[in-house]
Amino acid sequence: MRKSLLLITLILPLVIFCQENYLANLPISGGISEIGISPSESIWVATTAGNTYYTNKIGELWSMGPFGSFDTYNFSSGKTFERVNFFDDNTLMISGFIQEDGKQDFIFRSTDKGMTWNKVKFGKSSWIDAAYINDNGKAWMSGNSQLIYYTENNGKTWKSFDKAGNENALRFATIHFAKDEKTGLFGSFWNVLYKTTDNCLTWERVSTPLDQKKYNRLSKKHRPDIRKIRVFGDYYIINQQGNIFYTKSNNIDWIELPKIVDFETTSDESIYLIDTDLKIDLRNSNFVSIWQSKKQLRSLPIAINTKNNSLFAFTNSEIYKINKNDFIVSKLMTNEIPIRVPYLKVNFRGEEIGFDENTVLRFDEKRAKWYRFMELPINVSNAVIFKNQIVVADNYLDQRLIVDIDEQKTTKYELPKSLFNLLKNNIDKFSIEIGSQGCFHNVRQFKEYHLKNNSFKLQKNGKRFLPKMNKEINPQLLNKIVEEINDSRFKKLTVSDLEVSKEDLKNFKDFIDHEEQKIKKKGYDHFDYENYYTFPGENTNFSFYKNVADRFDLIPDTVINKVFNTRYGNWSTTTDWRKITIEFKNGEILTIKNLDDKPNYLYTPWHINFNGLIIKSNSLKLGQMINELTEGNLYSDVTKDKNYAIYKVADFLYKQALNKK
Repeated sequence: MRKSLLLITLILPLVIFCQENYLANLPISGGISEIGISPSESIWVATTAGNTYYTNKIGELWSMGPFGSFDTYNFSSGKTFERVNFFDDNTLMISGFIQEDGKQDFIFRSTDKGMTWNKVKFGKSSWIDAAYINDNGKAWMSGNSQLIYYTENNGKTWKSFDKAGNENALRFATIHFAKDEKTGLFGSFWNVLYKTTDNCLTWERVSTPLDQKKYNRLSKKHRPDIRKIRVFGDYYIINQQGNIFYTKSNNIDWIELPKIVDFETTSDESIYLIDTDLKIDLRNSNFVSIWQSKKQLRSLPIAINTKNNSLFAFTNSEIYKINKNDFIVSKLMTNEIPIRVPYLKVNFRGEEIGFDENTVLRFDEKRAKWYRFMELPINVSNAVIFKNQIVVADNYLDQRLIVDIDEQKTTKYELPKSLFNLLKNNIDKFSIEIGSQGCFHNVRQFKEYHLKNNSFKLQKNGKRFLPKMNKEINPQLLNKIVEEINDSRFKKLTVSDLEVSKEDLKNFKDFIDHEEQKIKKKGYDHFDYENYYTFPGENTNFSFYKNVADRFDLIPDTVINKVFNTRYGNWSTTTDWRKITIEFKNGEILTIKNLDDKPNYLYTPWHINFNGLIIKSNSLKLGQMINELTEGNLYSDVTKDKNYAIYKVADFLYKQALNKK
């Protein structure tokens, strides 16, 4: 197979061309923070797992480089690669935390386009945190030794400059030099910005945006790191703690760019800006916009770079090349491994159909390989055969499509008006359980009820689990739960559904005052994962939370729906769950489940699974019915408290306001 891919535009074709059918998505192992682009525009990435990947040109297939393996369990000890950089088409280097025999005093360097590599010592052992390489064979690096390492012969030999300033344990996260090769900026992990005008012989400390109080640091425990610094024309531009600012170089007065999320300069001292809509703004050395893209990136890139005055943006699945004339996107694909067995599959008419992100896969019996059959406009998180049709849903369970394999097309799927008919198919039994599973434990407690003589009677009972729950349950309560699941699919929450009283709001404001005083007195605990009430830091604007309470009745319904339709997720390897399983007379199964580490109010949103069809429900009425079923035993005291519901709304709005800034 020729190592070439048809370049694809932002609107992907639905059916994949046959010559590409057997290409696999490039499986990348390890983190990526930078990408290397050669003058001829070959592209390399090096990861923290010690892997390297490359392609000769955007649009061509990707290959595994000389370091690493496609084996997901492979671990390269002593090879935590942070970046790969090009000096010219033939010469490139890899740096980061590279260790051998207890020493970290070398980089890997290649002079034959990455085919073979040699170790080149640069000086005192150091984890290389930051590096800048220009187009004239010069490079500057720095790490935990605090020394500055410098080369002017494409990395063949290195010399060391003394550390900048007198700070102890000062480590730089970003370095950039002007075209004069003497003026450089060094930004640290902790709010220190140094400037040199004589190539690291003398240093001048420069005020940062935080120094000038251009933004509010919510907690002293939050690291005020300078993530990126660049010089272009008569300007500096900086990313500090995710906030983007620029200033004239001769008068440091940082001005925020609130709509910008990333940036990169070019060799002619222009600069590409990526805005919050993921569109591109190209500005010249006078910081004047000269071109704006009409198209946008599909996702926020994890690394960007420029070469030949084009912007290259790298995501987990695509690489972009963007300039005034081109907006090219190519999927990261390889023919060095087969397409892996998909995790998500359905059996349709006796054939297994697989799904991988937005790709539909089929299995070639003759080749014993999976192949790419068609592409969908959504990434698939749920696929099910429902009423003899393939129905898929997106990651948010908001969009659903019918996939027509025969016609190779999709149509929008509307949920049926009714999923259940309790008159014809009544509930036969149900169970309720909680559980926890992690690396070293697996615990499950449950109760099970069977229908006998027009009543659900307890059959199996976990010790001390839901002790107040009745041993006999009226079927009408279960029927109402099922009916609410059915009805709530087409309902939107409103503020009135929360049934918040004036007394509730007053108590909430008193609670916020108490929390503010407690944090001021005891400090902010960044690692208090068990507390359901958390705030961004000791400098949180607590008045914002109280102001939300004052205008609670005016909060839009769209906000209420988002708040209680949002999962917290999982932050550890331990998974906790709460689940109700309902089995109907004909054997159909309905489950109601929540997996959040820190559940929302009344454990919303619940994931509802009916015969494989998964939907979300943020119905507060459903939550109240489950509370009634369990006699108030299932929920923790916090998660059923109106105070917590008000907090979730206020906290959502506060974080939304912070993100807009």
